Amino acid sequence: MNKFRKVIVVLSCFIGLIVLIALLSQFSWFPKAVKVQSPEQVAPAAELDKAKVSPLFQSGSYHLQGEKGKIGLLSPGGYKVNTPNKYMWHIWKQGEPLTGKKFRVEAVSAATGEKRQVLLQDNALVGEMNWPGTAPMNGADAGFPTLMRFDDAGVWRLDAFIDERAVGSITVEVK
Repeated sequence: MNKFRKVIVVLSCFIGLIVLIALLSQFSWFPKAVKVQSPEQVAPAAELDKAKVSPLFQSGSYHLQGEKGKIGLLSPGGYKVNTPNKYMWHIWKQGEPLTGKKFRVEAVSAATGEKRQVLLQDNALVGEMNWPGTAPMNGADAGFPTLMRFDDAGVWRLDAFIDERAVGSITVEVK
């Protein structure tokens, strides 16, 4: 009978502990389990949910979308799903010639965090391309025309890299 009481006491303590943890987990100061994200996702899903479309700013005689003085994108036709279009990238303050360097754009979905390729070369999506020799344009230190295609509508963050060095991000809405 004494062993039976010990088992009941241990089980009662265990159940009480589970109930206590469940109650405490409702408070914001109690540590919560963290969802581990894959390394392919650039930002946590919570940050992507709050993604806002990058603002327009004036550069030269054009309105660019992005971050003034850092990176901008001229997109006269907007961003349309499954419609290849020409987009002009504008980059400031790189401090070195960009000719011959690799240019890469990763499109990250605000809805899912999924990464996609959007650069088009010879009618195929590519991960990167060589930066051609370009002069300053529209107030930017360098400019580069590309073809891009978005396969899905939604809000997409375009992360731009030159030789694996991040140069900026522009968040756009594809309709």
